[in-house]
Amino acid sequence: MFAKVSPAQKAAIVDALHRKGHVVGYMGDGINDGPALKAADVGISVDSAVDIAKETTDIILLEKSLVVLSDGVLEGRKVFGNITKYIKMGASSSFGNMFSVLGASMFLPMLPIQVLTNNQLYDFSQTAIPTDTVDDDYLAVPRK
Repeated sequence: MFAKVSPAQKAAIVDALHRKGHVVGYMGDGINDGPALKAADVGISVDSAVDIAKETTDIILLEKSLVVLSDGVLEGRKVFGNITKYIKMGASSSFGNMFSVLGASMFLPMLPIQVLTNNQLYDFSQTAIPTDTVDDDYLAVPRK
């Protein structure tokens, strides 16, 4: 806990935490918080903050509750999980698509409509991913 810290000292504290390997979130609403908000991984401010603080931050809270940050972290983890699923499914479907084109071309070349139909079938199976639920154990810890 720090008190009566200058703007340069706030930024130095954020940098020191970075050097120790921490991910730093900084919340501020004044001009004196600008350097630390800029140096932090995630800058957080409120809607009633001065313009320089709002322009420097990544997140501007519109509600008077920090619970929205927790909700935002969970939603971000859900989105990250679904993006990971989509990438894995896209890579596997591309491999399957190449395998089927290679296998079919050994006998006869595939027509463009056949390739497009094959792509459409793989892509259609991926449309449910954005609405998929993410397991609670996946949400419990941050992912890289």
